[in-house]
Amino acid sequence: MIKTRLFIVAAALCALALAASACGSPSPWIIQTQEGDASLLAVSAADATHVWAVGGGPVYFFNGTSWVTQAQKLEAEPTDVSAADPTHVWASGGDGGGVVWFFNGTAWAMQFQTTDQTASVVSAADPTHVWVAGTGDTGSNIYFFNGASWARQFTVALHVQDMFALDASHAWFVAEGQDGRSWIYFFDGSSWKQQFEAPNHEFFLGVTAVDPTHAWAVGSLENAGAAPQDIRGLVYTFDGKAWGGRTLLASQLHKVAAADARNVWAVGGIGSNGPVYHFDGRSWGLQFDAHESLFDVTTSDRLRAWAVGGLGGIFIYENTPL
Repeated sequence: MIKTRLFIVAAALCALALAASACGSPSPWIIQTQEGDASLLAVSAADATHVWAVGGGPVYFFNGTSWVTQAQKLEAEPTDVSAADPTHVWASGGDGGGVVWFFNGTAWAMQFQTTDQTASVVSAADPTHVWVAGTGDTGSNIYFFNGASWARQFTVALHVQDMFALDASHAWFVAEGQDGRSWIYFFDGSSWKQQFEAPNHEFFLGVTAVDPTHAWAVGSLENAGAAPQDIRGLVYTFDGKAWGGRTLLASQLHKVAAADARNVWAVGGIGSNGPVYHFDGRSWGLQFDAHESLFDVTTSDRLRAWAVGGLGGIFIYENTPL
């Protein structure tokens, strides 16, 4: 049964999540709902009235008015979700075997299984171009869905951390090797190729793009011996030719999402630190602190974004005109 969760009233907002500014100052970010028994790991928006979040077992859905539990339990715990449109949504996960589920606008059903330990990440460019990474001890397998069936497309001796599919000939994943080095790989429509290798002590956890000449990868700078709270956030940008524009931020970053070249959000943090950074086309600035580590962020347009956290919080950025 679908269970509706009412929004938390404004009077409780300061107690649950403080904006970077004082509570008396308006912020475009507020907490929308709190799933206290779940650590939410991923969120994906098809549009402003179709948003999905997963982590802890259930699949949660936002219909433009409220969050509901759309699926209480699948065959295994989904850890990632990607929506191509309101009737083409994929989730991935698994424990001892990779699983991909599909939502057709009415119900969730298992669509594909892999022999990997888990299907760690999934990204859908459109209903006929979907990628999922199955991950095990020795590396990752990249599987591709063409609208009819799944098939293995690529194998790499790296652990895929995140993936973003822009269209049929532009997709990226970020991955880490057993030696701790990080890489960015790119799919050009025919094959996957290594595109960038991070310097020592730099690690990528998230990647996104808005077009072939505007992409971002985020993660952390982890110098040897650094305490967790001292780890810096890291952003690289891609201009269509090369990765560069290295930027350091105060807190480690987990994921990134972009509405356009002037509205990009990156989230991260550890413990009670949950920063949201915003890029306006010129520079990055701290926009919000959720006071719980944020694991993912998504956006439907330049006016709306959502972030999910380790204590089950779902936060919304809504900067709509009055």
